[in-house]
Amino acid sequence: MTTVLRATTATATAIMVLASTTAAQAAGRLDGTWPAHRLAATTTGDDAMRHLRVYDRIARRNGGVRATGTPGFAASDAYTARVLERAGYRVYRQEVPYEDYRIDAEQADVLTPADRPVRVLMMRFSPVTPPGGLTAPLVVAPATESGGCTASDYDGLPVRGSIVLVRRGSCGYMAQQRVAATLGAKAMLVYMATPSPGNIWRLHAFDRSAVTIPVASVSQEQGERLAADAARGTVSLRLRLHGHSVTGTTSNLFAETRGGDPARVVMAGAHLDSVTESPGINDNAAAVAALLATAQRLAPYQRRVRNKVRFAFWGAEELPVVGSTHYVRTLSPEQRADIALYLNFELLAAPNHVRFLMDGDAGDQPPGTTPGPPGSGAIEDVFRAYLRPRGLPFKPQNMRAVGSDHEPFAQAGIPVGGINGGAFAVKTEEEARVFGGQAGRLYDWCYHQACDTIDNIDRRALDENVPAIAYAVGRFAADVSQVEGAR
Repeated sequence: MTTVLRATTATATAIMVLASTTAAQAAGRLDGTWPAHRLAATTTGDDAMRHLRVYDRIARRNGGVRATGTPGFAASDAYTARVLERAGYRVYRQEVPYEDYRIDAEQADVLTPADRPVRVLMMRFSPVTPPGGLTAPLVVAPATESGGCTASDYDGLPVRGSIVLVRRGSCGYMAQQRVAATLGAKAMLVYMATPSPGNIWRLHAFDRSAVTIPVASVSQEQGERLAADAARGTVSLRLRLHGHSVTGTTSNLFAETRGGDPARVVMAGAHLDSVTESPGINDNAAAVAALLATAQRLAPYQRRVRNKVRFAFWGAEELPVVGSTHYVRTLSPEQRADIALYLNFELLAAPNHVRFLMDGDAGDQPPGTTPGPPGSGAIEDVFRAYLRPRGLPFKPQNMRAVGSDHEPFAQAGIPVGGINGGAFAVKTEEEARVFGGQAGRLYDWCYHQACDTIDNIDRRALDENVPAIAYAVGRFAADVSQVEGAR
């Protein structure tokens, strides 16, 4: 029964597409819903996979990374531009200045009770240890949800002159660092408690002035082993963390249709860079590949779209959000007003994915959260209108739940929307029932890890999300009145 119904629906859709195609071509412009249905029907996960294999190959040839300032990023940028130029778009770049933190040394060794190395990742913009490193006893904060968040957590512990080990607490690692430093700790090690205990994530000092002691992260496995050693007796650690700030210039890459109203620009973007610890194939080459596939299918009609479409491939998002922030800040008031909306896409093919829709409706959000700019709810409605009839589940997500390139657009009052597949959080039982996958595991257990290769891509998620993205781009290429009305 389901198969017959789907076939009937597809036939009806094909008839509607044919009729609207004839009318649109007669008018010399792609109007109505024709571009949306056409793009959704022809843009596939296979299209995106062809590009993903190239990005994976680029990463493998360049030390396993495609991060800002590396040959892997340069090769990714060159490939993306070449595809878009061959499709006939107007392709151009914007130079983006950035500041990053280069790691010179990150090393830890247990001296007692037994000599062994511990893998550490130095926090970006952390203070450094003395040139030869520092040696100190280990003090372990209580491994609770709020352990290390208050000075009383260390009552009776010899914190002064020690290296403190904490599990990331509810107050955040910046607050935990502040408490440890106030009590006289020399340095701090942090681990995340997750269902992927072997993973390790590099931290970032968002408020550099607030970090006064060297900080590094370790895996949960290493952290718990250190804590177990400390419970049995004294643990002595030698820690060497050296790094320095660097500045450079990267680029944002843009491709826009030859036609379309320049006073109604539809932007769709994804970041092109990876972190320095990962090839970044799900994060975020999958979204880049989806946009490339969409752009190629739209290319034959680009002179006849009603609204100008501008594809954006951001640099330095992982630093974080440097490229898109620079772009929005350098727009004139008139240029900002010309942007009708911005669509952002992240982690589209996570192996344990949930399809999160950026929630632009204030009525759907918990108390105390900020909705998107007016018009954002209308963007969400377009995604819903595509997904619901096809039986594709989705889950609204507060737009502040994921830091990405939509943020500067939202701050500028531009309507935003998009899809992400989830990253660091743990899938719930309910989400597993709805979306499949494994409850109790991370959405993407290779997030910011070396295993984020082509093998990390979930093909079902990619096959479902790529046409949805193509539909939204085509829908807004033809008509933004719903968004404009809401604004």
